[in-house]
Amino acid sequence: MTAFAVEQRAARPWVGVSMTAELAHWDRVNAQVPAIYGALAEAGHAPLGGPIYQYRRLRTASDPMDLTVAVPVAGTVEIEGFTAGALPAGTYLVARPSGGPDALARTHRQMWDWAQVQGLDLAVDERSDGIHWQARTEQFLTDPETAPDRSTWEIEVAYLVR
Repeated sequence: MTAFAVEQRAARPWVGVSMTAELAHWDRVNAQVPAIYGALAEAGHAPLGGPIYQYRRLRTASDPMDLTVAVPVAGTVEIEGFTAGALPAGTYLVARPSGGPDALARTHRQMWDWAQVQGLDLAVDERSDGIHWQARTEQFLTDPETAPDRSTWEIEVAYLVR
């Protein structure tokens, strides 16, 4: 089982693209990552880490989901064609599973269960069109260019707690 931590975090500014996508077409989502890094470089801004996938609305793995693909930055950065935003400050339930992307489904199930056992009130609203998250993120900490074996990638999963 993955270890979990509860952490207090400051707001984290980002530049990104919001979209609706399906897992079957995830290549469209991933295509946003180099575009964001390229736009940041062209505008003279340095990224502060790996890409963040912020899931805003989910139903099931086969349904379309609303998400933002973003790159963390030092402060508000306005770049034409991209959105500036921030992950909210607050208390987060955090996990750093081993096993790369293949471990994510298991990690999310375990985090949800662990939060319930611990009595944590996750910042979600269940509606007829799915679960709406105030902040549910996956941040890739390993650069795939330098570590092509995806089973070795480090990923941080974080859920905002009310």
